[in-house]
Amino acid sequence: MRLLLGLVLLIGLAELVGCGARGLANNPASSTSSAPSPATSSSQPTTATGDISNTNTVIVGAGGNASGVDITVSPSLGNENATALGTMADGFAANTGAIVHQASSNTIVLFGPGLSGSMSVTISGPQDIGVSNLRSVQAKDGTPGLAFDAAIGSSTAVGARTVYLKASNNDITAFTGGLEVLP
Repeated sequence: MRLLLGLVLLIGLAELVGCGARGLANNPASSTSSAPSPATSSSQPTTATGDISNTNTVIVGAGGNASGVDITVSPSLGNENATALGTMADGFAANTGAIVHQASSNTIVLFGPGLSGSMSVTISGPQDIGVSNLRSVQAKDGTPGLAFDAAIGSSTAVGARTVYLKASNNDITAFTGGLEVLP
């Protein structure tokens, strides 16, 4: 058992040295090496004493507290949030997105707080959808938004696409899978 533990620690040290100065001390995903232990009735994993530890790791669950530790999460610089997507042809936008067809031209609209025509638009997947004529629009209820013309080719790949919007301050919002291309 000691030989196995020594071998595991030696391999762990070799991996740590091989990583150089990449900051593993602050990587919460890193774990310590431990010798395999026989199955026990305890649900807690067992670790051998003398393992390399990471004293900078703080684990906090949702709604949890971390006493004695300063943790700072920077707020977004803006309030961009795409909440509805649709086409002008349909006359409305929904939180479920919209369907477009191959070999068509569509005007896509997105609405939500902070959206405007000054944002850039990127569509996920193959680069087979043309985006042009980006402009600001406003929903009937006053919600700001943007519209752009999308050229869907006859060989455009079918499937759900995510529409990414990037503001001038580099904030990004996405409407995940909201633009579905069908034949």
